[in-house]
Amino acid sequence: MKNIIVIYNDDAVPKRGVEGDVVSLNAVVKASEDVEGALIESGCCTLRIGLNSGNLFDAIKKIHTLKPCIVFNLCEAFDGDPSKEMNVAALFELLDVAYTGSPPTVLRLTADKGKTKQILLHHNIHVPLGLEIKHQVPNLKSQISRLQFPLIVKPLLEDGSIGIDGDSVTYEIEKLKVKIEFIFEKYKQPAIVEEYIDGREFNVSIIGNHLPDILPVAEIDYSQIPSHNPKILCYKSKWIKDSDLYNRIQSICPADITRDIEGKIKEVALKAYKATGCRDYARIDIRLKDDKTPVILEVNSNPDISIEAGMAKSAIAAGLTYSDLIKKILTTAAERYQWT
Repeated sequence: MKNIIVIYNDDAVPKRGVEGDVVSLNAVVKASEDVEGALIESGCCTLRIGLNSGNLFDAIKKIHTLKPCIVFNLCEAFDGDPSKEMNVAALFELLDVAYTGSPPTVLRLTADKGKTKQILLHHNIHVPLGLEIKHQVPNLKSQISRLQFPLIVKPLLEDGSIGIDGDSVTYEIEKLKVKIEFIFEKYKQPAIVEEYIDGREFNVSIIGNHLPDILPVAEIDYSQIPSHNPKILCYKSKWIKDSDLYNRIQSICPADITRDIEGKIKEVALKAYKATGCRDYARIDIRLKDDKTPVILEVNSNPDISIEAGMAKSAIAAGLTYSDLIKKILTTAAERYQWT
């Protein structure tokens, strides 16, 4: 039996005070429980640790004493700060411990929507036309002069749709200003403004390194939402289970697309996976333009792999059980350390 430690961020007192803290924490805890259950089902000996500043040194001692074959890293933040997600992976590097998922540099890169866009553009990968707004200035109109409305506004450094709501898609300059100011004030970070692509949306889950496997493509179905709502996965539609939008938006896997479109989507997703340096597993979010060009919206390194998450649903569509998925991720990571 393999000795495995499952580590997640146990942020008992979220520091930022934004709406996503509690929900995100609950989701991470749920994922850690699901992963541990799958590992036990596969015959592994496990220890689950909720990491925070209060037990950091104790956790390090446990890792040193138990000498796990590998750490299953599910941390998405540290003490409520998502910018410190990379620091947890860096800790495993310092301890010379094998761990799952992307390295610190990739976690930092993909957490920054602007830097990720730059890398993708460098590799000739299509992304929405846009720019970062770091400070509110009087000449906003001239700054965005090359962009065409409607525009979508998001916090630069958040994930999980935090900071995205029905007003995030704007059609006029004044409302754009209000939304940018809102992000500055509430999230204390720059905003990213992009042209809104009103096309079909897809998720592509990838597992592997040398020869990655691409799971069946999933589509986000917006057909049941009211016409006045923008077709986006906002915070409520993604996390608030008793909200109307949550129940109206579904994920369909496999997506009903032609083989040609499927091939284009998978090709660009794999390019993005490799260009950003993702490791072991990731999820790529894509929209399809009118001319059938796939455009990368997000690169999610170390995405949610709980039983209800999109990657798990794609794995089931590929004929895998949830335990198969977790074992596949574990084996993929272990192969990098020449351990099976």
